[in-house]
Amino acid sequence: MKRGVFIFWSIFLAAAVFRLCGSFTITPPDIGGCVKQSVEGKGTITIEPERKETGQVFILKTAAFSADLEEGAKECGSGILLRMKTKLYPRLAFGDEITFAGTLSKPFNFRSDDGREFNYEGFLAKSDVYYEIKSATVEKIGEQKGFSIEVLLYSLKRGFVGNLERALGDPHAALAAGLVVGEKSALGADLLNDFRTVGLIHIIVLSGYNITIVADALRKLLSFLPRVWGIVVGGLGIILFGILVGGGATVIRSCFMAGVALTGEVIRRDYSVLRALIFAGLIMLIQNPMILLYDPSFQLSFLATLGLILLAGPIEKRIQFIPEKFGMRGIVASTLATQVFVSPFILYMMGNLSIIGIVVNILVLPLIPASMLAVFLTGALGFVFPLMSTITGWITHLLLSYELFMVEHFARFPLADIQVQMFSGWLVVGFYSLLIIGYGIIIVDRTKRPSTTVHTKTHL
Repeated sequence: MKRGVFIFWSIFLAAAVFRLCGSFTITPPDIGGCVKQSVEGKGTITIEPERKETGQVFILKTAAFSADLEEGAKECGSGILLRMKTKLYPRLAFGDEITFAGTLSKPFNFRSDDGREFNYEGFLAKSDVYYEIKSATVEKIGEQKGFSIEVLLYSLKRGFVGNLERALGDPHAALAAGLVVGEKSALGADLLNDFRTVGLIHIIVLSGYNITIVADALRKLLSFLPRVWGIVVGGLGIILFGILVGGGATVIRSCFMAGVALTGEVIRRDYSVLRALIFAGLIMLIQNPMILLYDPSFQLSFLATLGLILLAGPIEKRIQFIPEKFGMRGIVASTLATQVFVSPFILYMMGNLSIIGIVVNILVLPLIPASMLAVFLTGALGFVFPLMSTITGWITHLLLSYELFMVEHFARFPLADIQVQMFSGWLVVGFYSLLIIGYGIIIVDRTKRPSTTVHTKTHL
């Protein structure tokens, strides 16, 4: 390794480790004696509210709020982020100013029947949220003033989802919104559980697979532009899409890797997917080290992508008996590669793992690009030509009906997933250590061979 390259990676690695060392303790801001008290105040919604079956969930940045104590009102602070849940209506949006009232509490960790614990306190703390109001009474008093790209994009997203609801109806509209803009909450708990059971949850949570499809579509759509302009506009499109869908850890990582790939095209340099993944991970850890410890979406996304990079190619070479038609061989290789990398972690975290996932992925994934295109046309045409949106909605409905049937049908299979008792996390550490050692041995064996870079399409 060249000296300059070594110094470059050493700086970023040292910065990530330094930031990580200070993230092991969770220190909530001091709000006096306001916890477990009735509070009221006002603030601004900082993320697009998530609509669930039982209400709306959002993050609020307080302008000021106080607790009603026996000795009188007590100021609790300002500029503090609170997680709130309120009724489904009136519908709230990003940037809305509201008044609120409710009982303030600290989040607590969840524990399953078999002893597994989800660090919910850390999960919220990674977003600087340390308190919540589980049943808030709110009143909208204003909207964000002036131009905001977030307000514009979220408004466009709400209109798009509304067009899908009118053209498709539920649960098809919910699945369509999940495929294209990551709106999975409207699917309901039961159907979401079915997607997890059959190993297809990644298609409705805006994984790297969906981002790859969007990036490829943008590249083809902008192919008529000069090369540099096409790359620049495509990069801006990916950034705007990342904001539109909420900018979760998986989306940020995927968009960052896409940005590295586009930058490589601009300066005419080869694109190494592994280096891009590591660089994206280091940058994200420097910005917010708590995602490594408390964000399952970042953890699983990173492992799944690493599995694709390291194992998908070798597996594909060994399954030549599977036909390439409709991308079957690539789907099988990608599914096996990701399962090898994420299964130990999923089993440790949740205790269950889909064993029928590879079958369902083979039956469903070839239709996902066509489904996403049909969903996009149905939602987009609803803005300018509602009748045409209804016509394209028939095709979209047919594709989504097939996918829903497969999910619901296979989720009912006996032994569709396996359950295991809680086990030591050191077993997971040992598994990944062996993988790293094995890969290191392979790299050492190849030191005398010419280095290779990735030029083919890889899930971001």
